[in-house]
Amino acid sequence: MVGEDTDLLNLLLHYSRTDNEIIYFHSDANKQSKEHRVYKITLLTETLGEDVCNELLFVHAYSGCDSTSRIFGVGKKSAFQKLVKSDPVMKSCASAFILQNKSQEDISDLGKNLMIDLFGGKSNDMLSSLRHIIFTKKVATAKAFVTPERLPPISPATRFHSLRVYFQIMVWMGMANDMNPTEWGWKQENNQFIPIMTEKIAAPDELLKIIHCNCLEGCKSS
Repeated sequence: MVGEDTDLLNLLLHYSRTDNEIIYFHSDANKQSKEHRVYKITLLTETLGEDVCNELLFVHAYSGCDSTSRIFGVGKKSAFQKLVKSDPVMKSCASAFILQNKSQEDISDLGKNLMIDLFGGKSNDMLSSLRHIIFTKKVATAKAFVTPERLPPISPATRFHSLRVYFQIMVWMGMANDMNPTEWGWKQENNQFIPIMTEKIAAPDELLKIIHCNCLEGCKSS
């Protein structure tokens, strides 16, 4: 199989455990390079082990794929390493997200727990308190403005992200026939599905009214 999408490799690793055929995957992602990588899927599955291959879909979707957002500052490598090293929070989430008929509340809670874990929080932390702790630490040592994307996402945003992750995994596994996307982090506008980013406003109206630029036409400067 020749392809440039990471989804293909993850799906092959997930499903090849039930197939005895020898499959090779040729990555065509970097067409400019003269180096061509060919993966023997059966060898990779034996090396990674059945549990890791079974839970790869979750790591791929949660850390960002075509239909889910990438988490700023958290790469696939760090998420994958947590899975390989059997991080308890990662393992509990990964094993739950590949099960059918999970409730929105369970998926939301598990997703938030993992987000806290990925940003170095403790099991009793809340995303809001962790954001404040990380923000104060960055402000204390920063030499420039601390950009908000470097903080953990807020709780509602993490909830909708987790719902979309679960829905995508169910689609990959062929278990999403009875699931309505609008109940799993999406909204429908003009015959298109649009991701719901959050249900909270960016800032209180009182604050937004006093913060403004001096541009007369459009905001073209930084």
